[in-house]
Amino acid sequence: MPLKKIERVLRAEGRPDVVIRLAKVQDMRRIQMLYAEVYGGTYSVPIVTDKEKMRRAIEDDEYYWLVAECQGRVVGSLVYALDLYYRNSKAFGAVVSQEFRKLDLAYTMMKLVLDDITHNKDLVDLVYATTRTANYAPQKLTESLGFIKLGIFPNTHKVQDNETHCLTGYFTERALQRRRQRPRIIPEVEPFYDIVRRQISLDRPQIKNVQGDYSDHKTKIPLLNFEAITAPEFVKHRWRKTKSKSFFEHIFMPFHEPNLILITPDQGTEVFLTFNQKDKYSVLVGGVTDQKSFAVVMESVAQKVSQMDMAYVEVIIDAYSPAIQRDALDARFIPSAYFPCAKRMGGKRYDCIVFSRTFDILDFRNVKIISLYKNFLKEYLKLWRENYIELVFKTEQK
Repeated sequence: MPLKKIERVLRAEGRPDVVIRLAKVQDMRRIQMLYAEVYGGTYSVPIVTDKEKMRRAIEDDEYYWLVAECQGRVVGSLVYALDLYYRNSKAFGAVVSQEFRKLDLAYTMMKLVLDDITHNKDLVDLVYATTRTANYAPQKLTESLGFIKLGIFPNTHKVQDNETHCLTGYFTERALQRRRQRPRIIPEVEPFYDIVRRQISLDRPQIKNVQGDYSDHKTKIPLLNFEAITAPEFVKHRWRKTKSKSFFEHIFMPFHEPNLILITPDQGTEVFLTFNQKDKYSVLVGGVTDQKSFAVVMESVAQKVSQMDMAYVEVIIDAYSPAIQRDALDARFIPSAYFPCAKRMGGKRYDCIVFSRTFDILDFRNVKIISLYKNFLKEYLKLWRENYIELVFKTEQK
């Protein structure tokens, strides 16, 4: 990877200079103080809360960690994680001290790295970010940088209140040129695809109304007897030695290292997840199984993580496997986002769909979202009602 070097001095009349630069290990304590200043004790991203993970990220070539410094004080912070093999990047952790927000620090930091990794050095094909919905500013920031609105993560984190996040992505021409055409999606995903298609040039998808073993909802989905393994080093080591097979070849979860294994006593099914006990968040990363029904696996995963006090579980499935999409929906994982070009395999990039299941009462009272994100939310709520409420009346009529 080419040598990283980013520095910008912002000068404003009557104010001390603000220097934007790459973070150093010596900044760690001051960075944590900034997040504590803005979020109190509620910030839950491990790379910020765990000093050793923060140190590794600051020193790692596959991270750009920028800080804004004024008179020895860190007043802004932003992280970009890079996967150079898959040519993906994730921007996260943008935070600016209240008294410095009129300087557009977040925009400047985001753009400096975005230009460097997509144009100057050509390191990645796409960048994505998730934005909080406590106010409109993060959504407007990514919109102003050319990011496309891709969907929502409803009630994805539970800290003080349930938090809904938005998904947004920045695509280079290279990403779109290498995209695999004609995704094969179930009808319930089509509205999400259409919202994205209005923003960037995508072809028409193939709509496949496939039915699964449990699509009639007359037969209860049987549960696997999962045991949980949370020994961190064991999980990491086993994950590195495991190649996802069966249904799991069709899922994708970037920038997540698992810290949980769910395994059946006969070891026929082994599922790797990342979970965060603090904000009740979990995502499916990969696995192996001898099961014939993905619906059985997903329902079993959902029940087990719910028992472990998770409030949310998510899986991202490629957009060319309609039978697996149907099984996820039959297990009441509801689509909420469409992510073009997300997964790189060989010389092609594959679209993906975000499916999630929440175990708490949906709560959007504090959500502030702009324009198209409201359309994603409406489509999500429509499917949620169909699968959690109207389904009961349909079953009674039968």
